[in-house]
Amino acid sequence: MALILTTCWGRCAVALAILFSFPSAITYAEEPLAKSITATVRCSDPDSRDQDDMCVWVHPTEPAQSTIIAADKTANKLFIYDLEGKTIQSIPANHPGNVDVRYGFPLGKEKVDIVAFNQRDNPKIVVYKVTSDTRRLERVDNDAIITGESYGGTLYHSTKTGRFYFVTTSKSGRVEQYELSNDGKGKVRGNKVRSWKIGKCEGAVADDQTGKIYIGEEDKGVWEVSGEPKDAAPGKLVIKLGENGLTSDVEGLALYHLPEGRGYLIVSNQGRSNFKVYRREGAHEFVGTFAIEGAKKTDGIDVINVNLAPRFPKGLFACHSAEGSRCPVLIAPWESIAKAFQPELESSIAWNPRK
Repeated sequence: MALILTTCWGRCAVALAILFSFPSAITYAEEPLAKSITATVRCSDPDSRDQDDMCVWVHPTEPAQSTIIAADKTANKLFIYDLEGKTIQSIPANHPGNVDVRYGFPLGKEKVDIVAFNQRDNPKIVVYKVTSDTRRLERVDNDAIITGESYGGTLYHSTKTGRFYFVTTSKSGRVEQYELSNDGKGKVRGNKVRSWKIGKCEGAVADDQTGKIYIGEEDKGVWEVSGEPKDAAPGKLVIKLGENGLTSDVEGLALYHLPEGRGYLIVSNQGRSNFKVYRREGAHEFVGTFAIEGAKKTDGIDVINVNLAPRFPKGLFACHSAEGSRCPVLIAPWESIAKAFQPELESSIAWNPRK
C-alpha cells in the first residue's frame, strides 16, 4: 500500500504549470508518493477472473472466522474466502454487480444474516443467508425481485423503521430502491419503493446509523441522499470531481465508523488507482489519499473496523485490483493505513455492525 499526501502549494504549482502549457485540456495535478505498504492477504481463486466488488461478513461469536465475499462479474461467481485468503465456497452468479451484507433480517421464525447482490443481466436482486457454523451461503430470495437496468448497489437497514432495502445503480443513471421482506413462505421478496435519476453510477454505500446513502456518479462525484423512501431524492452532491485530486471514474465507496457519528468515507479513485479519505460527518472534509501497493484501476472496496484478531485486530481494508488475469482482492490491516497518515487517522473497534 502507498500513502499519497499532497500539499496545497504542490497541487497548485503543478496545476498552474499544466494549465498554461495546455490551455484546452482538463487535467489534474499528480500527487507525490509518500509511503508504500504491502497488503498482507491476497484473495484469489483458480476460477476467479474479475472480482469487482466485495463485502466482509463478521462471524457472530468468533471474529477470526469472518469471511470476505467477492462478486466476480466475469467468472459469473461469488467467491467466499477466509481471512487467510483461502476459498471456502464458490457459487454460480449471473453477472453479479455489487455485493453487500446485513445482519438480523427476519426470515420465517428466525433472524438471519443476508448477503445480496444485483444481477446485471436479466436484472434482479439475489439474496443469500449465511450459515454461521459452515460460513457458507444458501439462496433465500423468491427469484422474482426484478429490477430495472442495474450496474451496482448497496443494502440499507433503516434504524428508524427496522426495514431492509437494496438500492440499485445503473449506467443510465437511474437509481431504484427496493424494500426486502419475508414473503411468509421462508423466502425474501422485493418491492420497489422509490426511483430517481442522476448520471452514470455504480458504487454505493449506506450509513445505517445516520440514515444516509452515498452514491458515486462516475464523472461528477458523490451524492448523499436520505435512505428513507418518503424523503426527497437525489439529495445533494457532497464530494465533487476535480477537487483534491478526485478524477474519473468515481467507483467503490466504504465507511469507517468512529464513535458519536464520526468516521471516514473512503472513495475509490479509479483513474489514479488510489483512495480518497473524507470525514464521514459534517461537510465531508477531505483528509488525504492512500494507495494499496499493486492495486490497479480499483473498483469495489470495503472497510470494517471490528476486531478480527489475530490477523486484523483493528479491522481491515479490502479492494479490487485489475492486476493480472484473476483480479485479486487485496486486504490490508486498518492500522497500517491509519499510521501512514500525518496526523495518524483514528482507529476504533467500538462499532459492531451486528448492533
